[in-house]
Amino acid sequence: MFSQDVLYTTGANLISAKVLEINSKDIKYKDFNNIEGPTYVISKTDVVLIKYSNGVTEVINDNPPTLAPKAAESSVSTSKLPVKANLVEKKPLNLYYLNNNMLSINALALANGDVTLMYDRDLFNSKMSISFLGGYNFNAHMGGLNMFIADSKDKAKKKYDAGFGINFMPRNTKRVQYFVGLLGKYMSYDYDEVVSISNNQKIYQRSNGYQLAIMISNGWIFRVSPNFNFKVFGAFGAPINSTELRPEYRGVPKVYLGYCFGYRF
Repeated sequence: MFSQDVLYTTGANLISAKVLEINSKDIKYKDFNNIEGPTYVISKTDVVLIKYSNGVTEVINDNPPTLAPKAAESSVSTSKLPVKANLVEKKPLNLYYLNNNMLSINALALANGDVTLMYDRDLFNSKMSISFLGGYNFNAHMGGLNMFIADSKDKAKKKYDAGFGINFMPRNTKRVQYFVGLLGKYMSYDYDEVVSISNNQKIYQRSNGYQLAIMISNGWIFRVSPNFNFKVFGAFGAPINSTELRPEYRGVPKVYLGYCFGYRF
């Protein structure tokens, strides 16, 4: 599949080809089995998408009149068709589930001074996915969701986030898809630590702190188009290990929220 370009037509046919040119109306290509042969031309209205030899998918017609094969003429005798041909049923193509990868930015984290990118990879026919996140914080202070750290540590400042999640999707046919899963998240921060007291004056040094949490996440993916998606989610759980805080803050739940705009490819 990665040695040739494949054209998916509105008649649910696959054309193995070498694409030469795409203009405003037509697509010019060579038959993959006869590269030295003639150049063919097909209208863009008859092509749903092209899957190139490098694995990249380009949607040509995201609103085709039909993706199902036309019914056979009544004059054609199906008894003369090969047995295998009678058993094969071509299903309509779902453009919104063609691309398994999504790269997105968490717009909600921007309010906290975080620039957070998320990568999602769909698995098993979009019944399951894995997620990775990484973010760097430009805020001079701890945000509202981490006020218990700011109250426990002097001049606490978040540095970065890193996380990994696994999600399960009960349904994968609708353009709005619900998911539930587990998210593990590591957060690094620094703060001023008192190292000594001299003449009633506290002597500080800059130290590093961390928090590791496991959370249950719930959310929805909105497949607006084959290439543009956004998702919203909320994750709730508890820290399983962290730099020591005030006793009254031990066991405080961990919350992470997301509103992500992403490109699917």
